[in-house]
Amino acid sequence: MFGIERNPGKVNEYLHLIDIKQHGFPNTFSVFLAEFNNGVVIIDCGTSKDVRKLLRYMKENNISLDSVKYVIASHHHFDHSGGLWKLYDEIKKYNPRLKIISSLETMNMLNNFENEQHFVRSRETWPILMGKLRKIEEDAFKIINSDEYYKKEGESSNIIDTFTLNDSEVGLAILETPGHAPGHISPLFIKNDSVDFIYFGEALGSLNHSKKLETLPSSAAPDFNYKNYMTSLKKIKELTPFSGGFAHFGFVSGLENVHAIIDDNEYITKDFRQRIIKLYREKPETKYIFDKLTPIAIPRVEIDVDEDSQIYQTLIKFMVTVVYGMMMDLGYRT
Repeated sequence: MFGIERNPGKVNEYLHLIDIKQHGFPNTFSVFLAEFNNGVVIIDCGTSKDVRKLLRYMKENNISLDSVKYVIASHHHFDHSGGLWKLYDEIKKYNPRLKIISSLETMNMLNNFENEQHFVRSRETWPILMGKLRKIEEDAFKIINSDEYYKKEGESSNIIDTFTLNDSEVGLAILETPGHAPGHISPLFIKNDSVDFIYFGEALGSLNHSKKLETLPSSAAPDFNYKNYMTSLKKIKELTPFSGGFAHFGFVSGLENVHAIIDDNEYITKDFRQRIIKLYREKPETKYIFDKLTPIAIPRVEIDVDEDSQIYQTLIKFMVTVVYGMMMDLGYRT
């Protein structure tokens, strides 16, 4: 079986890949839902505009809201967690014990959306797409501290919770993966003493193809930190996960496939950075660098390259943030 899955539905015995068709396009944002005998875990939720689509999927698949034990926020960016307040408010009607798992940084930045730079810039770049933002009570969160993050040796103290799946047990753990954003985390599931699944979020770029194990960097302005990003890639690789989920978009399975896609993202991220350094020396203009890098990125995206199409224009906006984020990290822009 080829390792890429981009069709919504169950992708293994407990995991649902949900396409919420963010911004009106299919295959743009993945919500993952893990369904066990004794509880459900939701990973990321999209914007406030996307929550109803997630709830509809759950209803259509007979997944009760009172079974949701955790919602995990990988990081604070609006396309991942902007609807968290709305999802929490809805589920807690049925399960008052619901907890949002996140880092302290993510909680603080989500609740400072009026002033935090990601939200300020996003209101300028994506004003229609952001949806509504509201603060979330601190008691709603289960904050993961440094001594609770998962380590390679898999000490039992690193398991946040344990779920049952038929006759086996699956442990939930959290890997610290900053770089794309401060406080970024990647939840993972441990089965038979190995990492069965890890949600990359945007610690491992974006997957934009159904047939090629190729990615794009996740160097979005203004939060990107190259050094931390590459360290997180190394940590993910050392865990040798059997499968992994991308926020944008899809599921990859098989040790060799996951290894290959980690290598690809490491390569393309380094390559983009080296090209930006070279191009900046030639001509220190953002548009010049952007125009040179776009032809390299486009073949890695499975879309119709009609420059007048809405999806192409959205991709161009995304590419601007990727290029600008890396330029900011290099000190070329502020």
